[in-house]
Amino acid sequence: MPGLLRARPLLTDVLLTVVVAVYQLAGATDLGGRFGEHARPLGLVLAVVSALPLVPRRRFPIPALVACVVLMGLFYGLGFRSQLGQLSVVVAAYTVWAHCRFRDALLVSVLGLAAYEASMLFGSPVSPVGDSLLALLLATGIAAIGRTAYVRGHRLRDARQTLAEERIRIAHELHDVVSHHLSVISVQANLARYVFDSSPDTARTALDTITGTTTEALDELRRLLSVLRPASRPPGDYRPQPGLADLDALAARVREAGVPVDVRVLGAPRMLPPGQQLCAFRVAQEALTNVLKHAGGAASLVLDYRASELVLSVVDQGGRVAAPNPAGHGLVGMRERARMYGGVIEIGPREPAGFAVVLTLPYPDRPSPEPQEPE
Repeated sequence: MPGLLRARPLLTDVLLTVVVAVYQLAGATDLGGRFGEHARPLGLVLAVVSALPLVPRRRFPIPALVACVVLMGLFYGLGFRSQLGQLSVVVAAYTVWAHCRFRDALLVSVLGLAAYEASMLFGSPVSPVGDSLLALLLATGIAAIGRTAYVRGHRLRDARQTLAEERIRIAHELHDVVSHHLSVISVQANLARYVFDSSPDTARTALDTITGTTTEALDELRRLLSVLRPASRPPGDYRPQPGLADLDALAARVREAGVPVDVRVLGAPRMLPPGQQLCAFRVAQEALTNVLKHAGGAASLVLDYRASELVLSVVDQGGRVAAPNPAGHGLVGMRERARMYGGVIEIGPREPAGFAVVLTLPYPDRPSPEPQEPE
């Protein structure tokens, strides 16, 4: 039952409105009456109607509170009293403090208290000082409880957003790892099958490449999945995230799969933050994986260290033609990675043939270490 109510907030508010209406109906009396002495029909109708604004309270918290206060003022101003209190105003005020900004909640609460005082004075109160003090204490308590719920709700939303972003990051990492390594394994397996009888040495080399690629893929998957391990369990040893220094090894694996890759470095290399290095590596990995899948010809990987930005380009000479999938996770992942670090990425065909992926990453604002010699 609690799960059903959480999944259907409108149903919850309708049931709450019914409960509040019954509560206020039971306590409605004429001025000077005692509990159990029913008010005149008009007072009973107002007691029920004053609960109706609670139905849309989540969507329109401030208008709901204003409506409840106006109906309460009319109820008291016409000479009726609620022996059990005006619960609709309490619930509406809590909703405002739990969902609205502090400034807005404070303003509407002060106006509500002023309207309450005016309605009480107009309706000939029995104890104006006591009623005013009780209303002030009740308003303070509602504000404190509602504000606590507001802060807690925002913290939960921030935590959920952080968790969602981390899941997306892990999903991208899994896609990059699985897609690249499986592409290499597929190419090498087809090669081994093709030359199994005619060239056993070539087949054996292909199988060795498959073994090494599989081991590396399992290591990376194990590292990624270990992130999902509960915090109570001791973390294992994590391999460092790949960076620019690993591009040569990446190109070597692609060469072993049968696609020549020329790696060049232009300009004076400089050390970048790990996040930017991982971004550049994953873009290069995805681009070379697509070369393996769709191009089949030679490719070039160029790192250009310019004055204010790093430009990484992967260009192939064309070959097999495959229909691109603009909504694929790979292309989307590359664009998201580039955007995360303030970079841009250009993906498209080149003249007269081939395909190019060009990533431009601005250097961070903070000073970077001294340039290092390329390995």
